[in-house]
Amino acid sequence: MQPISRRTEPDWSRYMAKLKHFSVPELLGEGFKGFRTFQDIRQQFAQDDGGIPQSPGVYVVLRANTSAPQFLAKGFGGSHKARKANAPISELQAKWVHGASVLYFGKASQRKNGGGLWDRIHEYSVAGQGRSHGHSGGEYIWQLADAKDLLVAWKVVPGGTEGKLEDAMILAFKDKYGKIPFANRTS
Repeated sequence: MQPISRRTEPDWSRYMAKLKHFSVPELLGEGFKGFRTFQDIRQQFAQDDGGIPQSPGVYVVLRANTSAPQFLAKGFGGSHKARKANAPISELQAKWVHGASVLYFGKASQRKNGGGLWDRIHEYSVAGQGRSHGHSGGEYIWQLADAKDLLVAWKVVPGGTEGKLEDAMILAFKDKYGKIPFANRTS
């Protein structure tokens, strides 16, 4: 009788340790797709043409360059529940990670209505239009003068593993840069 094979969960910490600079070529090599601006994502959603999977996964927001940013006192972001849309510039400066292009790691779980990455990334894009939104994280990016040029990439993962991969990515980033990504709030 053949033994029943169990699907083993990936060891995301070792997987992410391979990333040295969290650059676009490295992320592409690890299976990330997309690398689209939020404007492209909004247009895609308005046309309802798919593109971003309705699956569980992780996503990353990054800048094309690592130069020093210009922060805006009043950014593009809307509010989430009772949280204010804008942080003091001194707080943004303290959170900035010099030399890093990655600004935020997020996760998307499968929802009852499907959605997954598609819904979560769309919620984040709505946050950058100054409207009230359902995305509860990463708000700092909307106070970057070049927020409209930021890129979003995603990776589909088996359901139930997206949180572990997000945690592993944040920890690998922290090992490299000494702090968590600019717009993430937990370590």
